Amino acid sequence: MDHMTHQGHKAADPHAGHKMSEAHASHDRHAGHSVAMFRDKFWLSFALTIPVVAWSVDVQHWLGYRAPSFPASNLIAPILGTVVFVYGGLVFIRGAWRELADHKPGMMTLISLAITVAFGTSLAATFGLFEIEVWWELASLITIMVLGHWLEMRAISQASGALNALAAPLPDTAERVSGAETQTVPLSELHAGDVVLVRPRRKVVEFAGSHEADSRRIVNYRFGSNDAVMTCPRLLYQS
Repeated sequence: MDHMTHQGHKAADPHAGHKMSEAHASHDRHAGHSVAMFRDKFWLSFALTIPVVAWSVDVQHWLGYRAPSFPASNLIAPILGTVVFVYGGLVFIRGAWRELADHKPGMMTLISLAITVAFGTSLAATFGLFEIEVWWELASLITIMVLGHWLEMRAISQASGALNALAAPLPDTAERVSGAETQTVPLSELHAGDVVLVRPRRKVVEFAGSHEADSRRIVNYRFGSNDAVMTCPRLLYQS
């Protein structure tokens, strides 16, 4: 069997991928989020926003209509607007708290600032401290932001599903070369710097980190008709 050794690769830090994964997780603004959660939040927030907008004095004035009046009808916007803020807006406030705790203010912080100021202003106006209230703007903003995050989470979920489908047929073992012997080992036992046997016209999957849970990408290595022996620059195995 004709062997070919690939040189010039330095073994990467075996803990680099783990450190990157930890850093990514600590700043992940979607931690604990799901497509179903944002879908449910959007539809309920949207349903509650409709009467808030319909009974808004500004909207009635702009569109030239008058909403039905009945006892406590003036409380429709404050009550439903508060429900939308609590139900649809708290997810952004929690996300902003995580961003600020990591000293990385971002989109969640910006959204939280906007809805918190709008809620405080509208609540103060309801109690007569201001003449301007923005309940309908508050409810509309939260609904639109929840819709945007629902679509974003759905796109992320679909992309993750495609990657999982790509990785599904990949093998669970690799042939590691130890001296003159070749040993079949589970992927979890591979380490940066290991020498692995690559069969002719096979694909090699390269890990971006130090263990199987890290991200990976497929790299095509063409060695002609012979087997090849190569040193892992990070983690490699054949398929």
